[in-house]
Amino acid sequence: MTVKISYARIKTSSYSFTDAAFAAYAQSINTALPGNVNFPNTQPLLPNLADAVDAYINALANAASRDKVAVGLKITARKNLEVELLTIANSLQNEAQGDRDKLLSTRFDLYKNNYSPTPPLGPVTEFTVTDGLNPGTAKLKTKGPAGAKSFVHQYTPDPLTSSSSWNSFTSTFKEYTFTNLESAKKYWFRVIAVGVRDQVSVSDPVSRVVQ
Repeated sequence: MTVKISYARIKTSSYSFTDAAFAAYAQSINTALPGNVNFPNTQPLLPNLADAVDAYINALANAASRDKVAVGLKITARKNLEVELLTIANSLQNEAQGDRDKLLSTRFDLYKNNYSPTPPLGPVTEFTVTDGLNPGTAKLKTKGPAGAKSFVHQYTPDPLTSSSSWNSFTSTFKEYTFTNLESAKKYWFRVIAVGVRDQVSVSDPVSRVVQ
């Protein structure tokens, strides 16, 4: 007889949240995770989450003026926070191994029913950054992994630190060219592959001086 193993799974979609509700949801997660003994391996990821939460809350407050620039910055901050939450959720899922009680302690929403385990994505392979056709551009390209449904292309100015803020663009394509970068300036780039059940695989960061 074949026994079907099932486990609890985090909901990672944030489309149903209003901006204010998303801020409150992310803040509750940000409060619940530091020092959570169920997830020691996720702890090093939390400073980036805290920075992304603070950035989004500040951007949301500034956007209340309806200034177009402030609204644009709020949209970018929300996308960055969504990426950080997705990365955190994947780490938590791996550590909890489907334990519903452990996952409930994170304040993430969970699906009501258990799901069959989903294998993790393989590593991001052959990630390269080259000059684009025009000055101030950088072309990101990767080959893997198989099973990815989308890719989050990111860059951040040098120096790269634990609190660096990543600019993101999500696409179904493995290639993307960033424009309007500053020539002769060093940037860091990475790509996050997202699977069909929101598994994530993050490339190593690659630096390049933009031409």
